[in-house]
Amino acid sequence: MGIQIGAVTAEDTLYKKILGTINNVCSKDKNLNDSVTLIHLKTTSQASDYINYEFPDFIIINLNEKSIDSVELLKEINSDPWFHSTGLIVITDRNDTDTLPEEFNKLNVLSNIDITEIDYMLSKILEIVLQNRQVAVQKNLSNIILDKRSGTFVIDNDPSMITSYVNIITSSLANEKYINSNKETALRIALTELIMNGIEHGNCEINFEEKSAFLNNGGDINELIKEKCKDPKINARKVTLDYIFTNEKLTFVVKDCGKGFNFKKRAYAPISEEDLWRQHGRGIYMTRMYVDSLTYNDIGNEATVVVKTDRDAKTAPLGFQSQKDIFVKPGDVISKQGDVSDCLYYIVTGVYNIFVNKKKVAELNPGDIFLGEMSFLLNSRRTADIVAKSEGHLIEIPKKDFMGIIKKYPHYGLFISKLLAKRLEKLNKNVY
Repeated sequence: MGIQIGAVTAEDTLYKKILGTINNVCSKDKNLNDSVTLIHLKTTSQASDYINYEFPDFIIINLNEKSIDSVELLKEINSDPWFHSTGLIVITDRNDTDTLPEEFNKLNVLSNIDITEIDYMLSKILEIVLQNRQVAVQKNLSNIILDKRSGTFVIDNDPSMITSYVNIITSSLANEKYINSNKETALRIALTELIMNGIEHGNCEINFEEKSAFLNNGGDINELIKEKCKDPKINARKVTLDYIFTNEKLTFVVKDCGKGFNFKKRAYAPISEEDLWRQHGRGIYMTRMYVDSLTYNDIGNEATVVVKTDRDAKTAPLGFQSQKDIFVKPGDVISKQGDVSDCLYYIVTGVYNIFVNKKKVAELNPGDIFLGEMSFLLNSRRTADIVAKSEGHLIEIPKKDFMGIIKKYPHYGLFISKLLAKRLEKLNKNVY
């Protein structure tokens, strides 16, 4: 199924600019051709209906327009955990992500764009989020092996893009309950420091003396990096960010193309407040404070960060939170093949083996959202045995209660229909 994007703006000029940017990004990637649908949402009510009934992958919202109640829309997305996987690209008067009210701390804000820089920034950010959509949006986690999610970001020497890459990662991890909000902030700072160091000191080879002289003359580090990147050899260098996520820990490897440095001799241990706020040297010190482990390769151009997870539970949608909790241990049988299907299960935590005629055919986890929904919705008997592979937490939803939930939250029904359609599409691809 394709990628759904909603553009919340009453301005036709801005919408056309967004449309043109998406078309340009898609033309560069054959995997995106004909797979992205952009919907123009000109009013608050149009945007609200679209969010509730289409469950878009991404929303681009212009906070500057008085004709659209953007705060109310953000409240709506923030109110139900089922919407928290929607990636938000926010357009503002200036790059001020931190000015969003605290009540919106659950939103999956991938990037804030200064409206004056939209021509350049929107193109770069859409390239990042569309090409890495499996990380940015959690709706398709059934297509990812959650026991060991891994991948790579390739980052240009552009400091303005670091925030977008880091927000994609940290927001996704927080939404999937790998980390809590405090650890999300700490990880964001640590990764930003390491990537910036890779661009500045590694790829661009900016040393202490050169940076000091430039800053003391009123310059900005971003300007110095741009100057350095006028050299084609430097401009061609990249920073790679590899990641591996397991239920126990998160591992990140940041590598630049520089010559490295003697990290053993670059110890930074401030003994005064003046030392703490020095312009140089505090990046490694800060990173060590915010992560569980930081190590370097021998030459010092590759940093490995490890962060322990807080994978206790993900938040259930509002409509399911009053239902019965079931806690299971490895080997517990959830249901047997041939049983009457009188309930379905929402997966909060855990991994579950699926057996058909004693043969294992699948393994489900929180990214798959439900257990037993097919036979439940078709009023048929269970078609498989479901056995807990690990400790887990399920929410049992009887048929009577399910109908009441759908009446109260009708968009849940549409979401489940889309989920089933995606599973059937995946099955058909495997068969044909």
